[in-house]
Amino acid sequence: MDFLELNIHQRILNDIASNAGESDADLKYANTLITSQVQTRAEVNEIAPKENELEDDQISVSRVFMPTSRVHCNIAFGELIVNFPSTHITSNIDSIIPVLIDVLRDVPYIDFDRCLSWEEWALSDQLVYSVVSALLQICSAHPQYSDAATNAMIAFISDVIKNIKEGNALDTLTQLTPALHGLYRAIISTPFAWNLEQWQKLSKQLQALCASDMVDRLNRLVADVLQFDADIEILHFIQTFIARYVTRGRPLSGYFIVCCIIEASWTILAQVLVPPVETVSGGFSEAAAANRAWNALMRQEAIELDIKDPEIIESLRSTTTYAMQCFTDLLVQIEDMESEPSVDTYAWETMSESLKLASISSVIQRDLDEKLFSRLLLLLSDDSPITDNLVQEAALKATTIVVRNFPGVALQMAAHLRRFVTSPIPIFELEFASESRTPPPLVAAAKCLALCIRLAPGDDLIMSNMYSLLNYIAATSKEIFESSNTSTLMSNPLYSPLDQNSVKSVETGLRGLSDEEKRLVGISTISVVTRLALEFHMEEVTRLTISMLLQRLRSAEPNVEAAIAYNLVDLALSAPENAFVDIIRVFSTINRSANPEDPRFSNNRILAAQTRLGRELHRRPELYEIYLVELLTLFADKGVAIQNLKIANHHVKTDDMIEQLASLLLPIDALLAHNNFVPATNASPNLVSLFRKMWFLCVLFHFTVDDDKEANAMEWQKPALARIAAKTPAMVLEESHDSVASDVEYNSVIRQEYAHTVISKHRSSLTKHIALRTGDIRSLSSGQVIFLLAMHDMESMRSAAGLASSLVSYFVNDTLNKNLALSSCMEAIAEKVIRGCISDLNAQAAQQTLPECLSSELRTLLVGSTHRIEKARDIASKFLNRLITSFPSLMCDPPLVFAILEVLTLLRRSRQNEFTDEFNPVYEFESDRTGIVLQMTDSYQVRHEILLQLQRNANSWFELALGRAPIELQSTLQKYLAINQTIANASDSSELGATIAEEFGKAVGPVSRQLSDKSYFAGEAAGLRLASRQGKDKLEIIPPQNAPSQEISALKKKMSSSMDEIRGKSSHLTVQNLKRLLFRCAATLISLQKCDYELLHYLVSLPFEVFTPSAISAAIEAWTWVIAEKPGMEIGIMSEIVSAWSSTISHEKGIFSTSLNYDDPFFHPVSYSPTDKENIDRGTGNARRLLSPHVLVLQMLLSRLQAARYRRPGVMFLIQHLVLSTHPLAREARFSFLLFGFETLKSSYLDAFCESTLRECLYATAYSWFSVRPQWSYGANRVQVDADIKILSEFLSYLQTDSIRSSLTVSSLAPTQFAPRSSYYASRLRDINQPLRLLVDNEIFRLTVWANPTNEPKRGLDHSNTIPVEAVWVGIIRTVWNLNAAIAVHMTERFKLPVLRNEVTKLVRSSSLEVLDVPEALQFLVGDRMDPIMRRDLKHLLLWAPVPPIVANTFFEPRYKNDPLILQYAHRVLEQHPVDLTFFFVPQVVQALRYDELGYVSRFIFETAKLSQLFCHQIIWNMKANCYKDDAAEIEDPMKPVLDAMTDRVVNSLSGEARAFYDREFGFFHEVTSISGKLKPFIKKTKPEKKAKIDEEMAKIVVDPGVYLPSNPDGVVVDIDKKSGRPLQSHAKAPFMATFKVRKEKVVIENDPDSVLDGDEGGHEVRTEYDVWQAAIFKVGDDCRQDVLALQIIAMFKNIFESVGLTLYLFPYRVTATAPGCGVIDVVPNATSRDEMGRAKVNDLLDFFVAKYGGQDTIAFQKARLNFIQSMAAYSVACYILQIKDRHNGNIMIDGEGHIVHIDFGFLFDIDKYLMGVKFEPSSFKLNHEMVVLMGGRYSQGYQLFQHLTVKAFLAIRPHADQLVDTVQLMLDTGLPSFKGEGTIKRLRDRFALGLNERQAADYMMGIIRNAHENVRSTAYDEFQRVYHTSNCLLD
Repeated sequence: MDFLELNIHQRILNDIASNAGESDADLKYANTLITSQVQTRAEVNEIAPKENELEDDQISVSRVFMPTSRVHCNIAFGELIVNFPSTHITSNIDSIIPVLIDVLRDVPYIDFDRCLSWEEWALSDQLVYSVVSALLQICSAHPQYSDAATNAMIAFISDVIKNIKEGNALDTLTQLTPALHGLYRAIISTPFAWNLEQWQKLSKQLQALCASDMVDRLNRLVADVLQFDADIEILHFIQTFIARYVTRGRPLSGYFIVCCIIEASWTILAQVLVPPVETVSGGFSEAAAANRAWNALMRQEAIELDIKDPEIIESLRSTTTYAMQCFTDLLVQIEDMESEPSVDTYAWETMSESLKLASISSVIQRDLDEKLFSRLLLLLSDDSPITDNLVQEAALKATTIVVRNFPGVALQMAAHLRRFVTSPIPIFELEFASESRTPPPLVAAAKCLALCIRLAPGDDLIMSNMYSLLNYIAATSKEIFESSNTSTLMSNPLYSPLDQNSVKSVETGLRGLSDEEKRLVGISTISVVTRLALEFHMEEVTRLTISMLLQRLRSAEPNVEAAIAYNLVDLALSAPENAFVDIIRVFSTINRSANPEDPRFSNNRILAAQTRLGRELHRRPELYEIYLVELLTLFADKGVAIQNLKIANHHVKTDDMIEQLASLLLPIDALLAHNNFVPATNASPNLVSLFRKMWFLCVLFHFTVDDDKEANAMEWQKPALARIAAKTPAMVLEESHDSVASDVEYNSVIRQEYAHTVISKHRSSLTKHIALRTGDIRSLSSGQVIFLLAMHDMESMRSAAGLASSLVSYFVNDTLNKNLALSSCMEAIAEKVIRGCISDLNAQAAQQTLPECLSSELRTLLVGSTHRIEKARDIASKFLNRLITSFPSLMCDPPLVFAILEVLTLLRRSRQNEFTDEFNPVYEFESDRTGIVLQMTDSYQVRHEILLQLQRNANSWFELALGRAPIELQSTLQKYLAINQTIANASDSSELGATIAEEFGKAVGPVSRQLSDKSYFAGEAAGLRLASRQGKDKLEIIPPQNAPSQEISALKKKMSSSMDEIRGKSSHLTVQNLKRLLFRCAATLISLQKCDYELLHYLVSLPFEVFTPSAISAAIEAWTWVIAEKPGMEIGIMSEIVSAWSSTISHEKGIFSTSLNYDDPFFHPVSYSPTDKENIDRGTGNARRLLSPHVLVLQMLLSRLQAARYRRPGVMFLIQHLVLSTHPLAREARFSFLLFGFETLKSSYLDAFCESTLRECLYATAYSWFSVRPQWSYGANRVQVDADIKILSEFLSYLQTDSIRSSLTVSSLAPTQFAPRSSYYASRLRDINQPLRLLVDNEIFRLTVWANPTNEPKRGLDHSNTIPVEAVWVGIIRTVWNLNAAIAVHMTERFKLPVLRNEVTKLVRSSSLEVLDVPEALQFLVGDRMDPIMRRDLKHLLLWAPVPPIVANTFFEPRYKNDPLILQYAHRVLEQHPVDLTFFFVPQVVQALRYDELGYVSRFIFETAKLSQLFCHQIIWNMKANCYKDDAAEIEDPMKPVLDAMTDRVVNSLSGEARAFYDREFGFFHEVTSISGKLKPFIKKTKPEKKAKIDEEMAKIVVDPGVYLPSNPDGVVVDIDKKSGRPLQSHAKAPFMATFKVRKEKVVIENDPDSVLDGDEGGHEVRTEYDVWQAAIFKVGDDCRQDVLALQIIAMFKNIFESVGLTLYLFPYRVTATAPGCGVIDVVPNATSRDEMGRAKVNDLLDFFVAKYGGQDTIAFQKARLNFIQSMAAYSVACYILQIKDRHNGNIMIDGEGHIVHIDFGFLFDIDKYLMGVKFEPSSFKLNHEMVVLMGGRYSQGYQLFQHLTVKAFLAIRPHADQLVDTVQLMLDTGLPSFKGEGTIKRLRDRFALGLNERQAADYMMGIIRNAHENVRSTAYDEFQRVYHTSNCLLD
């Protein structure tokens, strides 16, 4: 590289050296390149290695020329060494140190090239610095070499001194002096732990350079050169050389060298006192070591050294003496001078360094030098002979170190410094408006004073000194000097210690000073006080200082005001938030109060402070918004003030005020310039409003318009506004209220009187912008005109900067969009902005300077084109389309292309949401790949339109890109397919983006979605084989075909350990890790010549062990890859799959899991809690997680079947074996498997017997699906239902064409010895085929009804099923009974035929053993009542499977005549069920006591009460509540004696902790309920009096541990809101409401989505506690039992809905009857009644929802509306079935999420509410006009959803009608008003329409809905209720 000129060669070497440590390769390269080029003088001179000292001396006298390139290598070598890894240095240190020492030794004897290719320092300077720095850094880590390094430096200095004396002036000036400078730089820059011995040696040598003859010699160098060398080139070289050093402040004179030596000396000593901490390798900044050591000494006391060497002690003393003598000599010389000393004397710097050296030397000696101390005292006084900043700052810093280490002088120095800083010294003067920081001497003085105050003895010195200094501020205050009224200043409470006498005494001391000097004292004191406050970090001090300065600021003269403002900024940056707010508010107050008559009107100083505060607030980012709000508020206030002034006086000139207002943009701009402050993100409405006001004022006063007159003065304004515009949040918010529209039209910042006088000009400007909208502009108000101009100007600025997306935000407000004139003008402006943006971008594109932000803006516009609001998405779509069509090359930007493809995918998913979860729209769709989030409307039609529009645009964009840059586009699309290819969704139909990418990619060349993984792992396997080859240079040969054995062993070990970890549930594998492992295994298998069956086993068994959808998907991909590449391994893989499939059966995995078996919803606990959609979603996820793996394997097997059926008999045999060993449970998986089985049967060549056996297995598997009750499809997935229907239809077609295929019989017998069985097989097929076809036919019919509950033609027609004639059924049912008796039992539910039911009854009674495990068969055995003839059939009853609790309870009724066997069975079933299951049916259990002649019920109660304390308490409360038939406890129930006896028996049996718990609970409850009794005397009093009494009584209640509310047994009360008591309205009773804190427990599913164990919606349950405030009503005198019954049924409905996955919301809140006419009722949380809405002047439900949740296009509204619809459908069915009446507006609640919740069930079943003798309410349910309007109208998607849900809810509960009816029937004898005997039960049963089939029942429910909609009775009832309640209120 020698040919390179200038310093390029050196720069390259430097870069190589600095990057050497980044990798081994870099290190090796740098080492080879640089180290090999390093040369010493001996090598250059080609002299043999020295043999003795004499030869060495001979070498040393000769000077050797070394070319620049070699010097560069030597320099780079030093830099390289420090970048070596420590291990490399350690291993090579014995060779590195000698080389460095040799290079340093040779420097004085090298004749350097006289070139000027260097920039900063000469070559000798750089070389010495590089080598010495390297030596010091290496020796820091290896101190054993430090003496050698020190000796090398001493030898170097000695040789330099020798050559200076003997050499010529030119070489000394240009080579030796710079070499000394390099040594100086290395010492002060490189941290090193020196010791005193090393310092002494170096110091002794360095002192020789300070000798007077040596200094004179160095000072004369330039003159000597000029005298003896007149060569022009030499002179030019010297002139340039010296000039470069002088411009960097290094004159290279003798005085300069002396200064360098002094600084180097104290740097070494300082590091002796504070050894540097271990530093990282690499270069250091200039003087880093000196600064670190000095700062460390200022911060901490130096270590005390034990110096015993007298020579060192003497050296230290002489050093102190020399330093002080040097200082004194220079001082004397300077005093004799008439002018400032010249630069080359380096006088000020030398004096400064001398003070530092003397102070550090004194500290080491632990003896404060008197001359030093006296000199410091003199320098830090107003009598100081020196006023140079540098010297006085050094004196202050030296004082700091002295005080730190000699605290005895702190008190004296504190007083001295206090006098010093309050003296009128010029060095403290500062022009605060222009300077950027406080004068360094002042800062140093404050720091030193703070230290003195801290270290000085005495109490409260900080505050006393602060007050003393504040006296000076007060004494120089104008209001004290010029006014006797000092109350303003002295009234400050923090300022109270500053009494007037103290201030007067200070004033007396200042009288000799001039006004200018007093001003200077005031300013310097202000700065010192501020610095002290910052140093002390005490809030009290800070507040005192701020308060004082704020008081002073209000009336200070301009210069003092500037000083105060400047210092207040510093205080604000460290003050508490409240003090910060005080400061910015005072700034605003002063700025705001300016007026034209004020001579200080400009307020430039305050403005400068505000701007500086904004610029430096990055230190306190949490205060950004507070300050921004203050500035914007000030801007608005000043704008309004200008208008008010102009309104008051039309002739007043406001130009100056307007200019001052414009200047406020400076601090706003400075604040918004911080990169980490983005107010546009999550801006509050208040902040948006303030920004809107600011921009309105900018438009009003023409700030946004170019004005030629002010172009020069305000040239900063337009760029500042552009920067502010970029950070401004959207000015229009999407909201339901009209506040934005109102703010636009009537903004408070625009004064109408003023606007009317100037608006014509603005209207003209707007007309110029959008001339075609002149007519619309005329109709606009002044506020709207200003708004449109603001929109135009701001968006033009933004778009010019590439910020295009904010334009869309103006069209998200419904109110603005509805204003036709305004909206059309906004659209016109948008069009103009779009045109302007494209024009600006065209100009920028021509210069290749398109904004970097444009890509992200395009992505934002892309998201905006999917906006829920039509106008917003139209604008976004238009803008985006215009930009891309104008600049097609933008489609070469991968992030944009990815975003387009991802948004298309997300839109497809949003569209498919209608089919995957019809009743639960998903509103947000997020792409994990790009981070894009789409917020979609709930209208599926609109989603479809958005998708079509974007797809059309995307196609055109890709066509454009294809024409411009096909290769780039294909590369981007291939990258998208490769990066985003995932296992689970590789074939996902919703991956529209991938489909389009593939389509357009193929237009250029072949692309593939799924080649990346295979290519990668195949390459990896080949790489392993290649790496195992021995020898080099054979890369061109094909890799060996066998992988290295050690790699295979390692892979097997990894697979085995992974298997063990998965089995032990301890695996940390992620899904991606598993995929990599499988593909690595597959690649290895493919690479082998022979199959490794152990690897093959792991390839199959490992994913089967995980058995999640993602694991099986990955496995299938790997299996098919192996089969495709190695067909010979297919049989091995299929064998392993068969084995693994069998293991899933034995381990009950997937579809063989017993957790998927059907069970009755009432075998699960019924809870009083709102519907939880998470539980339903979790159920769906769990089911899919279990079923999907088998389905995926089946799909793969079916595919392999088609590939193998004609020519691979071995594979066919394995597939046949697979079919014979299964027992599936789920519908789709089961019938998919059956289709697979029939396809296998059709494709196989079997003998008759094997064919028949296989067919029997298939039929048995199919029949087993029907061995449980008919099931609906789970959830609202239409795709799933359609898939079920399709697969069942295909299966039915197989059945219809199934026939005997083979007549071949394989037997060892002769043909004559066995009869042919073909006729038997045919007959058998006919027998089993017809019933199965009937069942499948019925299943399809039921599913088609479920898929289309409202019978809409567009959803398809019902499946037509044919029913055989009655005579055929007996044979069919007997055939089915022989196959599986459970199927025959459940067929009666599918086919509602009397003949069928009768036949099944006969079969059950005659062959009971066949159905002992079928609970539903019991009804056929025992019937509706006991028949004496039937008694003999009950012998097996005790062995029967348990029925649900409520069914068992019915067996205690009289109709079963207390048959012992039946009673024993019922008792056994109740005891067999968990307590938390029977707990729910406590009311029914208590009623069973009514007929308990044999004591079975009482025995159950007694035994269960022992098991569960909660059951015990609830049963006691319920028994007490049923002792009387009336509210007043006057009419006894006949079973009262039984209940009393049972209660006593249970209570008396309690003992120990159980009894204590009982006493605590019932005592607590008694305390609470007794309040009602104590409230009765207050019934006639006012509500406040009642509440006071309740609060008084509640204050007495003490919450004992473990107590609970009777209505909340699942939680414990931990606290009571003692002030929550509220009396409820009642004329004769005293109900009240109170709130309790209840601690409950919930189950949380924790999972890691990436884990193979927890992924795919898996996880593990964790129980956590949480607290909730629960309000409860305590009623007295009201029978709650009817509410209990209604809520029981509603809770049962909820269980049913959840069991089929319907998200129908019900809230069965708890009501517990605790005594006759008494009860506790939970309050529905966060709910409002419709009646309360009316009283709040809410017109209808739609208005309420819009006001609460936002406009109809907002997601919040749409979610709330969906919640309303889902709850409305559920409660509609509940109201109809239970005939719940009295549905006036007070009994209908709307909760915080929009659900409707019904309360108060006093009227149900056969009791109705009559008003004036007229029955008003309909017999259906309440569905009035406002409810339908809220849903969206009669023909809306919402109303259709309501109808679908209502019908499905009805269909879902019908199969459980018997249990629901039984629950009510058991309560019939309570005599509740709702019951009218057995007729009530009959009518209840009839409402289930049990005689109808599914389609008829759906149509029946549709008729009920039509009857309910706009029923005149419902409307009339609401009106009567309104009039009735109004009249009652008037009477009250």
